Amino acid sequence: MRLGFLTGGSVEDVEFACRHGFGCLEVALFGDSPLYKSCTDFKRACDDHGVPVSAVSLFGQKYFGKDKARVKQSSGYFRAARDVACELGAGVFVAGSGRYDDVPEDRQWEVVIDKMGPMVKKVQEMGLKFAFYNCHWENVVCTPEAWARVLPFIPGAGIKFDPSHPVYDGRDWMPDMVKAGKRIYHCHAKDTMWIDGKRLPDPNPGLGQMNWGAFFGILYELEVDVDICIEPHSRVYGGERRYPALLLSKRCLEQFLL
Repeated sequence: MRLGFLTGGSVEDVEFACRHGFGCLEVALFGDSPLYKSCTDFKRACDDHGVPVSAVSLFGQKYFGKDKARVKQSSGYFRAARDVACELGAGVFVAGSGRYDDVPEDRQWEVVIDKMGPMVKKVQEMGLKFAFYNCHWENVVCTPEAWARVLPFIPGAGIKFDPSHPVYDGRDWMPDMVKAGKRIYHCHAKDTMWIDGKRLPDPNPGLGQMNWGAFFGILYELEVDVDICIEPHSRVYGGERRYPALLLSKRCLEQFLL
């Protein structure tokens, strides 16, 4: 297992990761990116500093639905991000499934199998693993019920597991993690905070209520050897606090590495 964090693809993040002993980075994309035109500088920095890219993730895209222009654009981003993942030598490419805004999730699973199946197969033919993230953002493959219904029909597809998402859906995250099992290809570390029934913006790992010892204990029990990348999610831990908060979370999480 290696600890890393999410980056948009900056050389400064590579230098920081190397200087402070992070084992990897995850490139997080949310649509268009200059990396699609060229990721040479970022790749060179990763190679020079010995910091590998564990995953490339593309969030918030629509791969089916009524908005044909949006679907076309999202499909283009998918291909571009997939190619970046291949060029950077990432082991895993992460994305959502797409979704209809006005159709129950369980009625969309057949559409996902039909639409995403060939896209995932192409990712795999390029030597990458593919994982659905377990967040609802333009994604319906994010619960144990969905995994059981969809993944058997998209051979080799897995899960990027983040324990905060089941919590915010009102579920215990541990059963979800156990049910994901060996299909977990990559993990996010993001904490949770509820006070008087209200959600506070997601703190960095170590500053919330998540049991990170149990999280790693489940990974060891499942015998799943995956990379875990810290995801700064709240504006409180962005800006000038981003690097100090990443170091705090690293100190919290690395105690559980065997």
